[in-house]
Amino acid sequence: MRLALLLALVAACSSAETDKTEPLVDSGTAVVDTGVAESSTDTGTFDVEPMLDTGMCVPTESVETKCNARDDDCNGAIDDVDVGKDGICDCLGVLILGAPGSNTASAFEAWLKAKGTTTKRRLDSAGGPLVAADLTGVDVVILDRLSRDYDAAEVLALHNWVKAGGGLIAMTGYDHSGADATRPNKILEALGAKYDTTIRPSAPITDWDLTHPIGKDMSSVTFAGGYAVTPVAGFKTAVVARSSGNPVAVAVDVSMGRVFAWGDEWIEYDSEWSTLPTVPKLWANIFGWVVQRRCGVKIF
Repeated sequence: MRLALLLALVAACSSAETDKTEPLVDSGTAVVDTGVAESSTDTGTFDVEPMLDTGMCVPTESVETKCNARDDDCNGAIDDVDVGKDGICDCLGVLILGAPGSNTASAFEAWLKAKGTTTKRRLDSAGGPLVAADLTGVDVVILDRLSRDYDAAEVLALHNWVKAGGGLIAMTGYDHSGADATRPNKILEALGAKYDTTIRPSAPITDWDLTHPIGKDMSSVTFAGGYAVTPVAGFKTAVVARSSGNPVAVAVDVSMGRVFAWGDEWIEYDSEWSTLPTVPKLWANIFGWVVQRRCGVKIF
């Protein structure tokens, strides 16, 4: 009796082993988690991650009003905020290199800040050498009265920044020593323009290329003892203004960036800001052109 019972138990165990499903052997094929519940009875919820690059822009504003490094209105331009409709991007970062000229220039900087820009001045004698990190978040660099020569590494940092989309604006004519032209030339010449110290115009500028955005609606602007500006061959340059036939304002397209060289410095002085409406108009035209690709605000 005991033997018969034992044999019955063994048979039952053998049948159970035969019916059991064996674990799958790793076939070398990865099982991809699709993020979809396998059963309709699964009541769990999923955190849906935002799609990082769908090729589609989803507008969050009809007109951009915030400086957040995003194309909120999906018009193809990032941070083209211009609340006052004055043609100057409200989100611009402006870095002025060097000291002001010999005359008071507070109105110019106040105007920049009133337009919504973040404007800082970096004196040549402070902060050590200029490096690429100093240009982070900067949209426009203005070369003011440079007190020293910039070395090769500093010049390269500025060149790379311009080529990546930065807007460079240069002035000169501060002391007529020659150094006020040769120092910015170390930066400008490889970007398509240079100051000519042999030609010294000193008369209001009335000869404008009115078809160029910077020359639009311009009439007479002070020019007192500055230098002529020579376009450099091999670049996409445009002469915006002349004095007695000599170029005094040159605009250059450089890769993704833009450069504008003006042969004088009086356009930053309070005396001209208070008497000549064409001076702030010229600056608005300059800014509108040099940052058009970067910001998208159009004034013409």
